[in-house]
Amino acid sequence: MSVYRVVVVGGRKKADFLANALLKRKMHVILINDTEDFCVEMSHKYPEAIVACGDGTKPFLYEDLHIENSEIFIAMMPSDADNLIACQMAKQIFKVKKVFCTVSNPKNVEIFKQLGVSNVISSTYIVANMIEQLATLRNIENYIPIEQGKVGLIETVVEENAAICFKPISEIAIPKQSIIACIIRTGESIIPKGDTLIYPNDKLICLFNDGSKEDLMNVLGKKVQTHVDH
Repeated sequence: MSVYRVVVVGGRKKADFLANALLKRKMHVILINDTEDFCVEMSHKYPEAIVACGDGTKPFLYEDLHIENSEIFIAMMPSDADNLIACQMAKQIFKVKKVFCTVSNPKNVEIFKQLGVSNVISSTYIVANMIEQLATLRNIENYIPIEQGKVGLIETVVEENAAICFKPISEIAIPKQSIIACIIRTGESIIPKGDTLIYPNDKLICLFNDGSKEDLMNVLGKKVQTHVDH
């Protein structure tokens, strides 16, 4: 069975926090840090994780660890520039599915996005919450937590056999505290009304609070799992 792999580069308390959270969710964790004492500490604390001591900007380190095609890559080194380099390598060379880059300078957020790193963040909580949602919400293309995860924004594509296909929104049992905010159809944006029909391959942008997440996913025909299969 497939292993959900997460690579965490840099950080100390943040890396420790993430490793603990991710391992509890049965994910395969690779920790990379350039501080030997910290690596020794983490290897003793989390024997089930892979811990490597080295420079997160060097591609040979990632080659040795075989990170190619991992699900998540998170760069949390002290230098914003180093984080950018690491994320670009992970995405372009090693084909990691999703990369996250933390920055200390807020001005770098938009710059890094323009350079191809779409997930640029500064809150460790948001990183952990994003990973949890990506791991438990199948077929969800993008997830954005708002207000520390109390509210979520998702982007998902309607499957051809979904029960909501060819139905007007007024006839879909959308749970309270959830809305279909926008439909992207053949490149055009539609602000839906009650009589707006849902078609296969529509991209739905939905807003929901945390309590209505599972009900909304069920209505949309998306599976929710409580853990990641090893």
